[in-house]
Amino acid sequence: MTSTENDRVWSWGPLTVRLMLAQTAVLAVGLIIVVATAVLVGPSMFYRELVEAGHAYAATGLIHLEDAFRSVILTALVIGGLPALFIAGLLSSYLYRTIGRSLSSFSTAAREVAAGNYDVDVTSTKLGPEFDSLATSFNDMAARLAAVDTTRRQLLADLAHEMRTPLASLKGHLEGIEDGVVEWDARTIGIFNAQITRMERLAHDIRQLTATEEATAKLQLTLQDPGALTAQAVAAIEPAAAAKNITVTTNSAGPLSTPIPLDPERMGQVLGNLLENALGHTPPGGSVTVHTDNAPEAVTITVTDTGEGIRPEHLHDVFARFYRVHTGREAHRAGSGLGLAISKSLVEAQGGTLEASSDGLGHGASFHIRLPRTRALH
Repeated sequence: MTSTENDRVWSWGPLTVRLMLAQTAVLAVGLIIVVATAVLVGPSMFYRELVEAGHAYAATGLIHLEDAFRSVILTALVIGGLPALFIAGLLSSYLYRTIGRSLSSFSTAAREVAAGNYDVDVTSTKLGPEFDSLATSFNDMAARLAAVDTTRRQLLADLAHEMRTPLASLKGHLEGIEDGVVEWDARTIGIFNAQITRMERLAHDIRQLTATEEATAKLQLTLQDPGALTAQAVAAIEPAAAAKNITVTTNSAGPLSTPIPLDPERMGQVLGNLLENALGHTPPGGSVTVHTDNAPEAVTITVTDTGEGIRPEHLHDVFARFYRVHTGREAHRAGSGLGLAISKSLVEAQGGTLEASSDGLGHGASFHIRLPRTRALH
C-alpha cells in the first residue's frame, strides 16, 4: 500500500467508523443549533410576544429575568439532550457492529476467493434487500468460479490421460527400435502415423470445443434445408460405412422440409460427428438410420444405430468431455472423446437441443437434434 493510501485510510478510517461519526456529527450539530436558538433567540421572542399581547409592563419587568430564563432553558436542554445523545450513541454502535460484521464477512469471502478457495457462503446480512442481493450475487459468482475451476482441472487431467496412451506407444516403439527388437517397417510406420494422427485430432478437437463454448466460433446463420444437410452428411459417411458393411438409410416424416436458420458448416460438423459416432459403435452388418421429422414448430433429426447401446445411467454423461462408456476399449477408439461435447455445444449455440436415448446395452442408441424454426438471423 502506498503512503497516499495509508494517509487516506488513517485520515478517514473504515466505512463503518465514518458512518458512525457522520451520524454523531449530525446529532451534535442539531443539538447545538437547538441550544443556540433557545438561549439567544428564545428570550427576545418571548419578550416580543408579551408586548404584542398587551403586557408591555409585565414584559419590562421580565427583562432582568432573561439570564434566569436562559439558564432554565439550557438546563432543560441538557437534561433532554444527554439521554438523546446516549441513545443515539447506542444506535450508532449497533449500526457500526452490524455493518462492520457484514463488510467483514464480504472482505473475508473475497480474500478466500482470491486465494482460490471458492467454497464460501456469505449469509444474509439482515440489512435490507440490497445487501441480501449483494450476498446472493457474491455466492453465485463463487459457485460459478468453482465450477469453472473444476472443469479446468478435469479438462487438464483428462487431457493428460488422453495423451498418455499415444505417447507411451510412441516411446515404447522407439525404445524397441533402438534396442533392435522392433523393425522399422510398414507396420511400425503405420503405428506411428496412427498415434500422431490421434494427438493431432485431440488438439484440433480441444481447440474446437474451446472456441465453441467461449462463443469465439462465429456462427453464420442462413436459411438452410435440414434435409439437404442431412443428405450431404450421409453421402460423406457412406464410403466408411460400406467399408464396415454397415447400412445407412434416411427417411423423413411430415411435410416437405422448409429452410430454417442454420450454420451449414457447423451443422454439417454435428451430423458428421453423430454419424461417425454411430459407425464407431455399430458392429459390421448393423445399420444406421437418419430420421427427419418436419414438425410445424421445429425440425427433429434423429440418428439411430443398432450398436452397443448405452446404459440408462450413462445417458447424461455421454456429452461430457473425454467420456467413454466402454473405458476398457478406449485405446481402440479413433475418436478423442470430444465429438459429442462439441456437437452439443454447436447445436445449443444455434438455439437447438441435443439429447441421447437408448433401451440399454445391445439395443443401440439414438441422438435427437431439435432445431426450432423461430431462430433470429444474425
